[in-house]
Amino acid sequence: MPNTLTWSDEYATGIDIVDEQHKRLFAYFEEIQQCINANDEDRVETICRNLIEYAITHNTFEESLMEKAGYPMLEQHHKIHEAFKQRAYGYLKQIQEGAVKMKVARTVRTDIGLWLINHIKREDQHYVPYVKADLEQGFVGRMLKRFFG
Repeated sequence: MPNTLTWSDEYATGIDIVDEQHKRLFAYFEEIQQCINANDEDRVETICRNLIEYAITHNTFEESLMEKAGYPMLEQHHKIHEAFKQRAYGYLKQIQEGAVKMKVARTVRTDIGLWLINHIKREDQHYVPYVKADLEQGFVGRMLKRFFG
């Protein structure tokens, strides 16, 4: 596993708002690595917490898009997100209970990073056609078709 996890176009869903949120998650991985490199224990805890909370919020946002689009596998995707949430909150609990912050930070970076990459490349790709079609039928899509053909 490289020291940093970097956004790549291979992770793009083609849904701008989702891709921007995924990019923000990758930025958190870089911030965690910077804290590890600087041995900044105070800041690393805050960034780990922010990453985990942002990831959980992002998952909820994705589910709202899937629900609106009528994605038929929403329940299964939700279960995957819930399992992630429990695992992620486990890392925060370790920090609260006095675990070595840098060790937990390395695990958070690696585990959540690998989870995110696999999740984007596998599970997320299944909902993309449904959400894209729904977004295209929305106001912006209708206006684009009206003015640009």
